[in-house]
Amino acid sequence: MSLQSFAVNRSSKFPPRIVAAVLVAGVAFAIHTSALAAGDSQAGAKIFAQNCARCHGAGGKGDGPDLVKLQAAVSPDNWTDKETNNGLTDDFIISMITKGGKANGKSRIMPAFADKLNHQQAQDLLAFIRSVAK
Repeated sequence: MSLQSFAVNRSSKFPPRIVAAVLVAGVAFAIHTSALAAGDSQAGAKIFAQNCARCHGAGGKGDGPDLVKLQAAVSPDNWTDKETNNGLTDDFIISMITKGGKANGKSRIMPAFADKLNHQQAQDLLAFIRSVAK
């Protein structure tokens, strides 16, 4: 049974061409939305260098020079470690970027960037973080 015939059988009130058009529009929207959500790791690297490297380290190892000055009780995660990086969900990383550590039950030192970065920039930063895992 094709998707179109399934949809027609499930909702016989609508002509098959209307059902097909709605399905095509839905698929096109989903593809467009996922393409917009994808981040650019090169753009993310620039954002990281400007906003994050002082604490998270130039390569994302969690060894930035400001940690001593801030008297951090814990170091940031080492994102270059594949197991550590894979253990963090995209939603968690985006939440840490936008809401900061305190809002996520982590270090209060990690600031929120929701007012400094737009959605695409947060996605770019996420793409960069994912790209450093080895």
